[in-house]
Parts: sequence; C-alpha cells; structure tokens
Amino acid sequence: MCKTYDAIYEIAKFVESNILICHTGQIKYEGEIHKCDCFSNDCKCIDGIITLKNAKITCKNGQEHGFKWINISSKHIESFSFSCCQNEKE
Repeated sequence: MCKTYDAIYEIAKFVESNILICHTGQIKYEGEIHKCDCFSNDCKCIDGIITLKNAKITCKNGQEHGFKWINISSKHIESFSFSCCQNEKE
C-alpha cells in the first residue's frame, strides 16, 4: 500500500473537514474524500486509490472541470491538505 494513501486516510480521522485538496503534476483536485468502512467482507475501497465526491479539478491553464466522482492514484499525489487547514484569503 502507498504511504501517501495511508497518510491521507489517517489524517482524515483527525481533521474537521472532509474536503481534500491535492496536486498531481499540473492538476489541482478538490472534493469530499470518500471514507470507506471495511468492517465487513464487503469492503469496496481499493488500496492506493483516493476517491473524491463532488470534485473539482483545476488545470494549470486555469480551466476547471467538475465531477460527481473521481479516482486518483495516490502514488501520483505530490502534496495534499484538507480545506480546514487552509488560510482564509484576505
């Protein structure tokens, strides 16, 4: 399993927001992190894949695209944060 994947889901347990912001190369992703409960044999999470709901991606050229669901390979995530950790714009 990817260390980034583990870190995102571990930190998600302790932050006040479920909105993940992450960057892969030249794309910024922002959306509600899908947290799965794997207490039964019916776990639908896939190791190494971060799923965002109601996601917005922003390309380097400024174009924005919306998605109901998007999957991101955690091995490509270069940085991440949660929206509660961002400074307010003045």
